[in-house]
Amino acid sequence: MKEIAILINTRDRPTELCLLLQSLRTQTYQNFDIFIMDDASGTNLNNYHFFNCMVTRFRLENHKVFLTRNEFQYGVSKARQSIVDYAFSKDCYKYTLRVDDDVILEPDYIDRLLDVIKAGYDIASGITTPMSGPVFKRDPKFLNGIVNRVILDDNGNYIMNGDDCGWMYTDSVILPAHHFRSCALVKKEVHDKVSYYPTKITKHGFREEQFFSYNAVMAGFKIGVDTMAVNYHQMTPSGGERSQNQNELIMFNQRIFEDFTKENKDKLNNFFIKENIPDELSLLKETNLITRK
Repeated sequence: MKEIAILINTRDRPTELCLLLQSLRTQTYQNFDIFIMDDASGTNLNNYHFFNCMVTRFRLENHKVFLTRNEFQYGVSKARQSIVDYAFSKDCYKYTLRVDDDVILEPDYIDRLLDVIKAGYDIASGITTPMSGPVFKRDPKFLNGIVNRVILDDNGNYIMNGDDCGWMYTDSVILPAHHFRSCALVKKEVHDKVSYYPTKITKHGFREEQFFSYNAVMAGFKIGVDTMAVNYHQMTPSGGERSQNQNELIMFNQRIFEDFTKENKDKLNNFFIKENIPDELSLLKETNLITRK
């Protein structure tokens, strides 16, 4: 039995998907099978010769590759939960690694996430930096000991909703996080208690990671991040869950997310400590995810 089930939800991104698959082929860690869920792409993935070549190569290299397709679009949250259920229907994997269909992983990405798990965390994530553009590196000491820090007031309103995972860092440090971003390694025990679905958010995936993170934290699980576990985000403007009314869906999801936070403010404030609140200038930085109208 393989140790990790790689979970990939994709829609109308065959080229990006194959770039991701190639980065999985070159991982220093290879004890995994691959699950791909096509969320109603316009063209079936099996119609792409280069995709079939990639799948064949994985199978020749002793990996199982499972491909399933939704004929009607599920949307991110439902599709993410469906592929979790699909993977565990095939085998009892120790971990899942959810990866976005438009990222490219550095060769040591999985090994670094496993080191986070070994350090005592239940969910492990890394850094998702833009593929195109200059690299700016931060000293991890400025994180003050926590990644993606959340600060709520007593009523559950956001003072800070940190996003520290879109940057590169000068050193490798494993730190606790209040929520993960993008590609994450998750213990099976987390999936046994926490689900991506049902949720009130739209088919667009904005905020689904934080819903899952919060439910995991409230269930007693711990999230950790390695500041040198790097994947590159192609930020593909088409495919996926992109749509003409994307901005409207983002704002709707934000309202649902804020309502969910307020409903669970007492539990969350047990974890999101208000000590050492950053100054006003820090709260205005682009690493604060508060959506301003």
